[in-house]
Amino acid sequence: MDTKEQIIAMENRLQQAMKASNVIELDALIADNLIFTAHNGTLVSKESDLDAHRSGDIKIYSIETSEQLINVVGDVAIVSVRKDISGSFFGEVEVGIFRFTRVWKYDGTTWQIIAGHSCQVTTH
Repeated sequence: MDTKEQIIAMENRLQQAMKASNVIELDALIADNLIFTAHNGTLVSKESDLDAHRSGDIKIYSIETSEQLINVVGDVAIVSVRKDISGSFFGEVEVGIFRFTRVWKYDGTTWQIIAGHSCQVTTH
């Protein structure tokens, strides 16, 4: 399996873990020193993301990928992905299209997300 195929598989694992709020799988996929900027500008740590899934503050009803670009540079992969998401986030139901940028790093054994950013896609 080449690197892009590995990243596609990791992205699929991430999506399934998010839908199921599988904290064990999310813990394996996300680096301890994650820096993630949410679509509202707040910073999200690995622990706060895991806590939100653990407590039920994040519940994803559906998530569909419509576009995915992957750029591999050495032991880093940058992914830009467009997703149609519906779910409940801290008591607020949200439905929308979001663009995520994720940075995956290979540590010699596995790939983990070290950084990410999301924004809501608006249509004009």
